[in-house]
Amino acid sequence: MNKKTITFLSVVIIVGFLFLGLSIYRSIGEIKLAEFIYWLVLASLCQSFLVIFNENRSVSVVFVVIFAVQLLYGTYFSVLIAAGSQIFFVYKKARGDYKHIFSVPIYKILFNVANFSIAAYLSGMLLDYLAQRYQLNYTMVPFILLIVAYTLIFAALNTGILMKLMSLLDKKAFIDMWKDMITWIFPNFVAIIPFGYFIALLYHQRLGNVYIILLIGPLLLARHSFHLYQDSKLQYYKTIKALTASIEAKDPYTEGHSRRVELYAGQIAKKLGLDGVTIHAIEVAALLHDIGKIGIQDSILNKKGKLIEPELSQIRSHPQIGLKILEDVELPRNSKAMIEHHHERYDGNGYPSGLKGDEVPIEAYILSAADAYDAMTSDRPYRKAMTPDEAMDILLENRGTQFHPKVVDAFIKILAQEQTRKGQ
Repeated sequence: MNKKTITFLSVVIIVGFLFLGLSIYRSIGEIKLAEFIYWLVLASLCQSFLVIFNENRSVSVVFVVIFAVQLLYGTYFSVLIAAGSQIFFVYKKARGDYKHIFSVPIYKILFNVANFSIAAYLSGMLLDYLAQRYQLNYTMVPFILLIVAYTLIFAALNTGILMKLMSLLDKKAFIDMWKDMITWIFPNFVAIIPFGYFIALLYHQRLGNVYIILLIGPLLLARHSFHLYQDSKLQYYKTIKALTASIEAKDPYTEGHSRRVELYAGQIAKKLGLDGVTIHAIEVAALLHDIGKIGIQDSILNKKGKLIEPELSQIRSHPQIGLKILEDVELPRNSKAMIEHHHERYDGNGYPSGLKGDEVPIEAYILSAADAYDAMTSDRPYRKAMTPDEAMDILLENRGTQFHPKVVDAFIKILAQEQTRKGQ
């Protein structure tokens, strides 16, 4: 880690533990030990049923408990429960081993505890202040607005602090990473507001603590079922990558090509503001866009000289061959159409159907630009790789003829930002 990252990490930990220390001091003598253990166990269970999307994306329902405790006891106790949930957790990772406090580097544990302490303290203090000023409590309808504000501030602080650290570690733009995260994490926080609210109401009922356990049980089970779905989705994705590897095994010059096209295409789609479902479909299509080349002769794929017309005809048949191979395979929405049309041109001079303009979905144009750029910047049997600048010039020269103008504009911005980052 560089000096800037260490400084940020240190500041977060110091501030977070100051809030945590203050919360412990203010809670001594106010909270019964049995109540503390009860809520800590619930929070730890919720944190342990983590749903992992990928290396940098995971979500739990621990906010349900933190929120309920905030409503019942106030900010100081909610900070204790939020911090404790980041210490007492155990969950199984995709590889099969378990993650817990003893398997995580100490600085990560300290950071996570501090992060949750800061988010719980600042959002909770604002909620308490506004509730007292306007004499509101959680049984009153106007309090709902405060609840929503509290939730959004907690989520913004929690994700913002995390993404700032990630941006420093990965040397990426903070605002881009944060925007990408909040688009999928905010709905999760808002969706579980009613559960936390209901838990707070239920706790004051006779046997309320038992009913809460019965309520959280199905919620955790639903999360576990979704986790199993994510595992099956991951296996599906690995199968697609295995198919991609089989394509590239035929042509050593294109090793890694499909994965790079997947990366570029996903970045372009995000820059154009496409939704997550469409972006996933584009990424799957990118991985499989050349699968039809399995049916092309190796002598043609690896030919060092210029291809003659019959050979070009074979090469141009690979989209239809790919569709035939994938005929009985269930892919995300429109992925097959993207694979079929990724060699169409904006001016109609492409193949296999000679479609033009809006006759071709923009997703296919995204795939086309990403495919062309990586092909130009990679070594091929018949030529050496172009420089990124040379490839960018060709994209611009063919803007509105071979490539969709909006796609080129978005891609050029991405490539320029990438060059700027590398130059720093």
